[in-house]
Amino acid sequence: MKRFAACLALGLALAPVWGQDNPLASLKGSIVYIREGNIWAFTPSTGERRQLTQDGGYRSPSMADNGTIGAVQGIAGRSHFVTIRPDGRKRAFPPGERIHLVHAELSPDGDLFAFAYVVVTPLGPDPARVGLTFSDRWAAAGVAGGSWGVFSSSYYHARWMTGERLILSGGGSYPYLVRGAKSGWEGESSPYRFEVPALRDETYDIARNGARFLVIGATYRVVGYEEQITGWHAIAYRPARPEEQAVYEFSLEEMRACRGDSTARSGGGKCVPGWIPEGGFPLQGEPKGGAIAPDGRAMAFADARGLLVTGPIGPYMRAFVVDPKGSEPEWSPFPR
Repeated sequence: MKRFAACLALGLALAPVWGQDNPLASLKGSIVYIREGNIWAFTPSTGERRQLTQDGGYRSPSMADNGTIGAVQGIAGRSHFVTIRPDGRKRAFPPGERIHLVHAELSPDGDLFAFAYVVVTPLGPDPARVGLTFSDRWAAAGVAGGSWGVFSSSYYHARWMTGERLILSGGGSYPYLVRGAKSGWEGESSPYRFEVPALRDETYDIARNGARFLVIGATYRVVGYEEQITGWHAIAYRPARPEEQAVYEFSLEEMRACRGDSTARSGGGKCVPGWIPEGGFPLQGEPKGGAIAPDGRAMAFADARGLLVTGPIGPYMRAFVVDPKGSEPEWSPFPR
């Protein structure tokens, strides 16, 4: 009993399935993730895990609001977009002979894939790009931002916020793209434009209402002329309230975040007003994906310990190992 209490004090507990004492019972929706090449689903409210595929080769899973699953699957040495409907019907279509898919995510309405990819050339792969394609065919989705639905190579790892807005990592700042009737870049006018200080190799996820976002990135130090990674972290942020204007610093291991657009922090980078960190965890080894709940109440992430899901976000939040072999989580409001 004392050993179990000590594990909780560290914020981690091995808990693949819970009964009446489920610490995640208040969380809604389902998390789809990868376990040994297949897609699984975890329902936090019940603690249940279910295997959804058997044929293997999957990565980068996601789930639309109607329960349709999207993923990338390796077939015959090529990467394919795959959709699996709730009734089990599967569709796979190729992205092209020279396209290698790095990451893909199905839009909340299930109509589009946002994806990162590289073009393989005789000299090797080109820099990563992001783009949009339909979920039933390989064709340009017809949105602003470049020809053939392809955006600048300064961005990568596109993530959906809603069916009309997605976030792109990279490029120094992180504007949103609005598609459909509002096609075009928000750019400087985006209310969600931000930078995170003193982190490298960042990836993001954001709640539907924009109330919280998850940042996964590396802290570093400069040795000579080179940057050396000192640790990986998963940090949950939220917008600062007016009464929190005096909040200027938060520490998690070596990570520093603060308010004020002119204050340089250790490790480089500047602070941006309006966002403050609410809680987070140092990762063990490199990250293997992360996601925030659609309502912004909790987050999931994966590292060397497997798939972890947190309780409600806050200064005293806890994370629980729900599958020691899990990775690449995505969170959907659909209760699969």
